[in-house]
Amino acid sequence: MMSQGQLNSLIIAELPVALFVVDKDYKIVEFNPAAEKITGMTRQQVLGCCCSEVLSSNICEYDCPLKESVTTGQPCLGREAIIRTRSGNKVPIILSGRAITKKTGELLCCIEIFRDATDTKELDAHKRNLISLFTHDLKAPVMITGGFVNRLIDGKAGPLNEKQTSYLKIIQNELRRQEEYIQSFLDASKIESGRIELELQPCELAGLLKDIVTGFKVQASLKQIDIKLEMEHDLGQALLDKLHFGRVISNLLDNAIKYSQKDTLVQMQVRQTGKHFIFEINDQGPGIALQNQPHIFEHYYRPTRHCCEQAKGSGLGLAAVKAIVEAHSGSVWLHSIPGEGSTFFVSLPK
Repeated sequence: MMSQGQLNSLIIAELPVALFVVDKDYKIVEFNPAAEKITGMTRQQVLGCCCSEVLSSNICEYDCPLKESVTTGQPCLGREAIIRTRSGNKVPIILSGRAITKKTGELLCCIEIFRDATDTKELDAHKRNLISLFTHDLKAPVMITGGFVNRLIDGKAGPLNEKQTSYLKIIQNELRRQEEYIQSFLDASKIESGRIELELQPCELAGLLKDIVTGFKVQASLKQIDIKLEMEHDLGQALLDKLHFGRVISNLLDNAIKYSQKDTLVQMQVRQTGKHFIFEINDQGPGIALQNQPHIFEHYYRPTRHCCEQAKGSGLGLAAVKAIVEAHSGSVWLHSIPGEGSTFFVSLPK
């Protein structure tokens, strides 16, 4: 009869997803065949090695999902990353991790599972291209209709009574919203597909961020929200597209204010770590449910936040944020506890 240890080993070996286990020092103690297949490294080669050395992932340095789980006590689900295989190839993966602790809180080990996301990425690209073509075809009739509505409001087809003017202005506003949604999607699609070349130039971060935060003070004050910016001294310059990166920060601040209750704080902190700038935008809003967090950067995904009425919008904002940040060779991720607020992180190479 098979022992419990033998059964556990068999289950790990036959799992259809890659799995590895690390000890409290993040040294690998288990590495299944599916993980061997994706990484090109054998179990014997990696045992005792630090997981960051084996995977060489783009998120190991500043966004380790296992360390996050140790800190929060929660599983880290659906995180996207890129690892480097033994042959030097880069492979996109989707991973989840969990810290295992004793009842006393002492860390026993951490478990991470991941899968090759190459096919998923290619399918997403085809889907985006198809939707982009369809969206582009929608733009012309919306703009033409808007043009004729503007002419009607201006009296080009004769005088209007008050009710007619009111109805036409409602149509005008909705058409403008549709134009904004269409343009937002087209911009995000172009960036993701590499069809927009960023104009990367040295930019003084302190000045850019101060200007953006100042621009949101009125919006925040209307909800009695305090908005603060904390930066390290002498941040210096970053190589970025000022217009597009400004959209990233503006979108995250706008969301933080939009989903926050009155008499709360929205805070942006900027620091340097290793070879990166780290931007943190924190709110004291309702937070985002764990099951929604892996999908938060997807196109059109608009979950209702915990105990919070869904805000209006296209669902494209965070997808565009992710596209722009990744076009800068950066990363964006989220930490949120329902009922305690959310923090969005952006990492940008120096």
